[in-house]
This record gives sequence, structure tokens and C-alpha cells, in this order.
Amino acid sequence: MIKISAPGLVIREQSIGESDKLITVLTAKYGLVRAFSRGAKKTKSKKLAATSLLAYGEFTFVKTKDAFSVEDALVKEVFFELREDVEKMALAQYFCELANEFCEEDFEAEEILRLLLNGIWLLKNDKKTTDFIKAVIEMRLMSLSGYMPDLVGCEQCGAYETEKMFFVPESGKIYCEECAPSGFNYRVNASVIQAMRYVTLSDFEKIFSFVLNEESQKLFGKITEAYLLQKTQRKFNTLDFYRVIKS
Repeated sequence: MIKISAPGLVIREQSIGESDKLITVLTAKYGLVRAFSRGAKKTKSKKLAATSLLAYGEFTFVKTKDAFSVEDALVKEVFFELREDVEKMALAQYFCELANEFCEEDFEAEEILRLLLNGIWLLKNDKKTTDFIKAVIEMRLMSLSGYMPDLVGCEQCGAYETEKMFFVPESGKIYCEECAPSGFNYRVNASVIQAMRYVTLSDFEKIFSFVLNEESQKLFGKITEAYLLQKTQRKFNTLDFYRVIKS
């Protein structure tokens, strides 16, 4: 029998029968832990709140044969406020789906866990707009997952910054106006380039501490989403739902 304990965030929950759950917990040390929680759906269960989606707490898992089960769960935060706002809840669920995509079992995920928790905390407390939080999460998560875009300068001539530059989602590279290749790319201003560099390269504590005007914010969000979708080459149902809510 193997027993592990770790703080974690519930990023997925599935009903199993009338009273049990299968949950996926994102932990800093062990990455994704998928575990059964017996009787967790019962109203009197001590694990009911701790095993709900977006619950953050201290978990103890026991592994017998090939499966983990939740032996104990001490809830620290459940972010109930998000459930009162459909848009915020949809975005938080998208973050969870991203974590499930980019993380795996036995995977060092401390920074990704911190990123999600900070994003969800900002959603809860209305510290930033949903689109701003979404863009920062997408760009930083891609960088942490091995997909950091090359933003040092123009891929061809090395120019650090010109009045207008182009970002190519397929390659993750930037070009000046003279060197930009033909095909699908985004024309960006200096503010957006600076924002992209800031989010990918700044210390973690600073990544949300900048501002963009409305036009630049919209473009920044389009770029981060396009880049993520290009690199993952998959569909995210939670993202589609968030788009419907926003429209």
C-alpha cells in the first residue's frame, strides 16, 4: 500500500454510482492524482465539500493495486462565489481543462498549480477582467509547458521592437513589418509585444500586474488563445462554452 499527502486543487469530478466520486486533483509534487472517494456524494460526508470541483485542500491518498482512493481531505477553500457567476465559473472550468491537458501523473506542477490558484482567486475577487486573466493564464501556462514563444526580436533581422510587428501562432515567433512572412499572422503593436514578453519572462508574483487599453487587451487575448489552440491542436469544450457566455 502506498500513501501520499499533498495540497491540491480538484480540477475534475465524476459521479460513480449513487454515492461515490472519481476526482482528479492537481498537486504540486505529484501532478495529477486520480482517486476514488467513497461516499463523497452523501450529504453528511466529511469529504463532500473537499472533493467538489475547484475545492483546494490537503489530501491524503492511498493506493492499493492500481488505483488511488481518498483517505482524508481537509478543505481550505471552495470558491463558492464563482458558482454565482456563470462567466467566471465557465472560465475557471476552462482553466481546469487546461491543467488536465498539460499536466500528467508524477509531474512537477508547483508553478502550474500556483498559476491556477492565483487566476481563480483573481476571478473570485474581481481584481481583473475575465479576458485579462484568461490571456495571462494561457500565455504563462504555455511557457511553463515547454511552448514559450520566441519574443526576443524579429526572427529574420533581429529587430527588438518596431512600430508594428507580426506574431505567427504556428511558429510562436515575431517579425518586423519588412520581414513578416505571408500567411496567417497577427499584426501587433508595441504594447501587445511588451505584454507577451512580460507574462512569459517576469517573476511569477508580477505577471498580472500590468494594464492594457481595451483594443490591445482584445488583441492580446486573441493571440494567446490562437497560440494555445495551434500548439495543442485540439478542441476545448469549456472554452467553447465560455465563448457562448461572452457573446
